[in-house]
Amino acid sequence: MRHAVAGYFCTLVLMAGLCSGQTQQPTASAPHSIEIKLPDGVRSESFFVRYALAGEDFGDWVHPRPGVSSYFISTAHKGRPATRIKAILYAPGCAIQTLDVPVSLSNNQQYSFVCRPIASVRIAGSLTRMDLLDGHEVRIQASYVARWAQPFLGVDNSFVTGIPVGDVAYLSADGHFRLTVPDFSQDALTAAADHPGELQIWARDKTSNIIVAQLIPSGSQVVKARMGGLQIRSEYPSEIVFMPCPENVHRVRDVFGFAFRSDTSETCER
Repeated sequence: MRHAVAGYFCTLVLMAGLCSGQTQQPTASAPHSIEIKLPDGVRSESFFVRYALAGEDFGDWVHPRPGVSSYFISTAHKGRPATRIKAILYAPGCAIQTLDVPVSLSNNQQYSFVCRPIASVRIAGSLTRMDLLDGHEVRIQASYVARWAQPFLGVDNSFVTGIPVGDVAYLSADGHFRLTVPDFSQDALTAAADHPGELQIWARDKTSNIIVAQLIPSGSQVVKARMGGLQIRSEYPSEIVFMPCPENVHRVRDVFGFAFRSDTSETCER
């Protein structure tokens, strides 16, 4: 329980950008580190890494930076080299990958990310109860919630890992939007039966970038997942009706892929 509270506190600090964790500057290596090298065509500012060292309760993430060709992650835990590092890696247009390697005693351990192209699928949506957005002008973006991430990383199950995916969409005057997201049904990792996940759709304020609401599918229960998102599909209905759920914002803790776990689906029924 003490570890869960500590992780919760750190996550709250992450919201203010004050908890840097173990992520190193990408321009220079640190003692006992692993370098993740990016291929040409992968934009470093959109690269996502969620990782944990053996023995950690919470793990960490790589804070994305523009214009770099690699990221260095410290592999020291409590002042000593860790024995192993596990990570989840994603770049737009590529399949999600996992990394699970023993830590080398060398100070120059390297791993090259290789993009495995993945197709896209479109989501067409319309909003009911736009009044629940409380007058905010919003932009819409999806997040892939990997419910398998915590068991794989070996970290506290109180937190789930969400990866920002797809493009950004904006609402039309009558509440319609279109999103393009990865077709994770064709990704061998995310399509596996033992790797449950879903797509969640979020509305953020256009100016402040603050999350305003989660958009819950309400018109077609066939595609609705347990945590209020969409099931992973190769195609979706021609239009899905969503309802904004401001209450779900309270379980979102930061923009780097962490959210407090909810055991029940919050449907915002009204």
